[in-house]
Amino acid sequence: MAKRSRIEGIVEKAREGWRHWQTFKEVEAGHRFQSRYHLHQSRRKRGDVPRYRTLITLLGGPALIIAGFIFLPTPGPSYIIIVIGLWMLSGEFLPLARAFDWTGVRLGNSWSRSNKIEKFLVMLAIVAGIAALIRWLL
Repeated sequence: MAKRSRIEGIVEKAREGWRHWQTFKEVEAGHRFQSRYHLHQSRRKRGDVPRYRTLITLLGGPALIIAGFIFLPTPGPSYIIIVIGLWMLSGEFLPLARAFDWTGVRLGNSWSRSNKIEKFLVMLAIVAGIAALIRWLL
């Protein structure tokens, strides 16, 4: 009986995460991270976000950023680690949320203006990077 309720809790958390993702996608580009910030802050004020989650975010975000900078000289996904650390903190700090929105709009505009060959080369570079990462991990 306990396993069933635990599985139901996990499924409900997955559904809640899916709803948050759908809401994030529906918001106009340039305001997505700011709306995520405001949603997170309102949920925190209502008590819907556990205290330990905020603590993990405030400690884990900077830890990932520092680790990413430490691992910059080594081969691997250090830039991704830095971005994940900043993304974690964007739910707590409005200027970071605005920076993510600004960057997202600029990247979206440049992607929509690029031709098919440029898009193909970018996708090829991403696939090659993922393959190199997998090879490096194995």
